[in-house]
Amino acid sequence: MSQQVIRIVRPTKIELIRLRRRLAIARRLHKVLKDRLVILTQEFISLIKDALSLRKEIHKGLDLCDEKLAKALSVSTLREVEVLATTLYESFQVIVGSRVSAGVRVPLLDIEFSEYSNALTKKPLSLIDAARCYRSIIEKIAKLTEIEYSIYRIGAEVSRVKRRVNALEYILIPRLINTIKFLEMKFEEREREDKIRLKKVKELLLRRAGG
Repeated sequence: MSQQVIRIVRPTKIELIRLRRRLAIARRLHKVLKDRLVILTQEFISLIKDALSLRKEIHKGLDLCDEKLAKALSVSTLREVEVLATTLYESFQVIVGSRVSAGVRVPLLDIEFSEYSNALTKKPLSLIDAARCYRSIIEKIAKLTEIEYSIYRIGAEVSRVKRRVNALEYILIPRLINTIKFLEMKFEEREREDKIRLKKVKELLLRRAGG
């Protein structure tokens, strides 16, 4: 594939100049895209590490919250626990926004909690402690969702940029180089032929002048 040349309708020197300009632009674009690919890949890897770390935090946090809830159950009634669950469900909302990361628009999630209801603040401290613990988990889950969707978006951009880099590196740039070399050889051959032809004409004119 890389040995192919670009089809030229009229092999002129103007076309050769145009091809050289295209090659210069393609090389600059290739460098810009490779630099962008490095940045995107670094951000992609960083996000994956963040996601793995946060997942571990969430799992550990859930174990801790379950322990706190078990402690609360020992001094609370089932009805009080039901109030806790209802309050947790109704006390927050997700605010969805966006930001730009490595040139890619990614989601930004923010959790807004309302104040604890009077019904909950009158409950045992162990129950309130469990509620606070689960709230922190909800915040971390929202953050994990944000990170994982960012991984998806940036991963898609990595694939797109990589395809363009490969197309330039292995298809367009080699074809431009081969076409330019082909035209240069063709013009050099034409110049040699013209010189030989001109030399013969001069020799012929000299012979006629001498005869």
